[in-house]
Amino acid sequence: MTGADVGLALGEKTAWNKGYGTETAKLLLDEVFRQLNLHRAEWWTYAENNVSVQLAKKLGFKEEARLRDAVFFDNRYHDLVVLGLLKQEFESIRAAAGTSNSETTVSYLQSP
Repeated sequence: MTGADVGLALGEKTAWNKGYGTETAKLLLDEVFRQLNLHRAEWWTYAENNVSVQLAKKLGFKEEARLRDAVFFDNRYHDLVVLGLLKQEFESIRAAAGTSNSETTVSYLQSP
């Protein structure tokens, strides 16, 4: 295995906009790249989910594809956005943030 799909959902609205998704995603990426030593991670989301798209981009993901009308849900079609992050990009972000290998990933980017 060389890659992983990354995803998370905070269903409880009282947990939104508190940085939990950002911190969880950082820990997940640390697991993907540091512990599992995978080459890439993918983030799939609905195109209209701007919060998810912006979080992925903030973490260093780059938009790689947009799949038009890819999912039929709630009585209509939705576009999907696929974003990717390579291990070398992840490591560059960590290095630029001054986070050493022994430090936790949670601090590698500033929370909102």
